[in-house]
Amino acid sequence: MSAVAAVLADGGFLLHFVNSMFYIAMPLVVVGGFMFLIERGFFNTTRYAFRKVFKRTNSKAASLIEEAEPRRLDDDEILFRSYSFHWTKPILGTGLLLAAVSMIISFSVLV
Repeated sequence: MSAVAAVLADGGFLLHFVNSMFYIAMPLVVVGGFMFLIERGFFNTTRYAFRKVFKRTNSKAASLIEEAEPRRLDDDEILFRSYSFHWTKPILGTGLLLAAVSMIISFSVLV
């Protein structure tokens, strides 16, 4: 029992534990956040605008490209398309929970 108390009392172990927990949490928050933004259609308007800007003006080249490519999405389908990822909420929730726990430990114990 005293060995556990000595390890926990040492600031080095707890500091490394909190740092590693935060390092694990940040990629989860970033990946979960991007998945959340994609699900909500945040980038659909950007995709629509890039498609309008870089639209082919040469009808012959455009017709050759259309023959080679599968059916392209209409403008309304691009703007109102929604995605569904099953792992968004667990990844984002785990990352936010780990980040919150690491911040609480760092401010309450390590200060």
